[in-house]
Amino acid sequence: MRTVLLVAALAASGCAGPGGFQKLYPGMTSREVVEAMGQGPTRAHEFPDRSSAWYYGDDQCVLMREDKLVAKSTTRERTAVDTPIVSIRDTAKAVCAPEGYATETRGEQRIDTPFGSFKGSLGSTKAPRKTAPPAENSDTAPSADTQPDAPPY
Repeated sequence: MRTVLLVAALAASGCAGPGGFQKLYPGMTSREVVEAMGQGPTRAHEFPDRSSAWYYGDDQCVLMREDKLVAKSTTRERTAVDTPIVSIRDTAKAVCAPEGYATETRGEQRIDTPFGSFKGSLGSTKAPRKTAPPAENSDTAPSADTQPDAPPY
């Protein structure tokens, strides 16, 4: 009897299944997002344009602006190579940022071989940043017409 009550209570709070993230759609209020997910975010990142990225662990995030959900992202996995000798899987972690902010993809690679498995990250873990147009100062960059000095022989 206690188990049935516990399962019913978890289902009512939204914590019973992983389907909370799939129920999210653009336009939901922050309160509706928290209710659908069953809890608040585990961490958040504020942006100067007054939007915020809410992260639920490392695998799910939502972008909120003016108390409305505007985008969501989830971790994606793909198999890059799959042979009897080696298997390489790429994982792109969920990242949310407003338009105009560069997001450096956080990724992880896993290589499985008969000799063992190797796991590592080749991606960056830097926070999103505002992108800036390239500088137009020609004094600092060499021209395409510039030739290197000829050897002395």
